[in-house]
Amino acid sequence: MKQLITNLTLTFWLSTLSLNANAERWFEVEMIAFEQQPTDSLREDFSLVHPPIEGKRQLDLLSEGFNTQGQQRCLEGDPDFDPRPFIQQMSNAGNSWGCDASHDYIARYDTLPVSPYADSQEHMDNIYLLSKQQLKFEDVLKKLQRRGLKPILHTGWRFPEQSQRKAPFIKIFAGKRFKSPVSQRFLDTIEQNGYLGLLDKRFNIQTEADEDHWQLEGLIKIHVKHYLYVTSNLDIRYLMDDGDTQKARMSQFTRVYSGDIHYLDHPKLGIIFQIRKYKH
Repeated sequence: MKQLITNLTLTFWLSTLSLNANAERWFEVEMIAFEQQPTDSLREDFSLVHPPIEGKRQLDLLSEGFNTQGQQRCLEGDPDFDPRPFIQQMSNAGNSWGCDASHDYIARYDTLPVSPYADSQEHMDNIYLLSKQQLKFEDVLKKLQRRGLKPILHTGWRFPEQSQRKAPFIKIFAGKRFKSPVSQRFLDTIEQNGYLGLLDKRFNIQTEADEDHWQLEGLIKIHVKHYLYVTSNLDIRYLMDDGDTQKARMSQFTRVYSGDIHYLDHPKLGIIFQIRKYKH
């Protein structure tokens, strides 16, 4: 009898757990980020220095997709995605190379693909990126391009209903690479001894402040509290007329409705996005 009660209790607990899991609402978001066209009438000053963008519980959904596309270009023989160190490429220029999946192919991009690759998935187990086939903004993308606007990111992901405290920040990066200054010591060695002069040299790794940056970088969080709320903190980099790099910050907190198409506006950046219900 005691064993029967235990089994019934366990069954009831598992059933309740299953019902709670199924009762959790899921959504999907799709977004397009694009460069705004330059205008002579713009008088805003973006020289203000902002603190670095920070957020707890960051989740990187894009890197795997960009890496997969880089590996594919390596497999196709694209020399820009040869994973061998530069010196080895110079000394073994005619040799073939392997394209291991663990290599950091993102480091080989000068400009990232507009849409990171993702397999099509249909589940509610964890947050995941939408595949190209699951995106629905193809017509919006074409309209932007006809107007002369340049999309730099078109992607989306599925996520569960979560509070502001529990919802993760999704890491966003896209567009062109803005390279850090090259070490003068590195250039001097090449000038005096050629590239082979680097073989017996050791160089300091660049500090974080000297790392390359992407044209668009930042964080986006979506949480639910009766309504859907979007927190976006994004930096957009661009070149000024004198060749220097300038950075502008877009920070917005927006209440939205599922199914509506929304637009975040900034003189240097535009974002079109839609949050849709998924299986509810």
